[in-house]
Amino acid sequence: MSSLAEMATIFLAPKDRDAVLGDLAETGASGWSAFRSVLGLVVRQQMELWRSWQPWVASSVAFAESLLLLGVSFGLSVDSRHLLRGERGYGSVLCEALLMLSWAWTSGFVVGSLSGKTRWVSGILCAIPCLSCVLRFQDTSLSRLCVLLFLLPGVVGAMQGVRCARLSHRTARTLAIAMTALMLVWGGMYMRNWFLLLPAWWLVAHAERSELSNEKVAA
Repeated sequence: MSSLAEMATIFLAPKDRDAVLGDLAETGASGWSAFRSVLGLVVRQQMELWRSWQPWVASSVAFAESLLLLGVSFGLSVDSRHLLRGERGYGSVLCEALLMLSWAWTSGFVVGSLSGKTRWVSGILCAIPCLSCVLRFQDTSLSRLCVLLFLLPGVVGAMQGVRCARLSHRTARTLAIAMTALMLVWGGMYMRNWFLLLPAWWLVAHAERSELSNEKVAA
């Protein structure tokens, strides 16, 4: 069996990987023949996953929200520098920081809960704008990494979304209302940042639908 075929099996589930490796060993397939067989199975499985709407939404959120949050992270870094110089108030910068954390976490949670086995695609779509922005960063007064402040809360949210597919309706609603209120209070808000609220309110709608479904089943 070729090393390429073994490498291709990393895209398979553990149980499928063991079965495929066993079949290839029994048939004696090797080289490009083994690689084509494994690759064909991987492609068919991936195509089946993309028949549902969840991976498409997760990938779209991962890419679009990353683009917006890169700008938010840079803006927060600039405002933090102004705060140290006494040119901005603590309240405004604190509000901005809380919004960035909540935007990143809710976006990550939605991506993690919806992406399933296609989460590697969502990860790549998030990484592409991040890498591009870091490489093209030209402000010498700030670190290149200042545009990536959202990544840690986003990754934490994604990991929690993988473990817990939804929030309770009360938790999701409280979070969404608090974020909306913060945006109304924050004076430095840009119109495009309202799109960053969509994941939070989607969590509310999803939690409400799930609770209604559970009530119907119980009845």
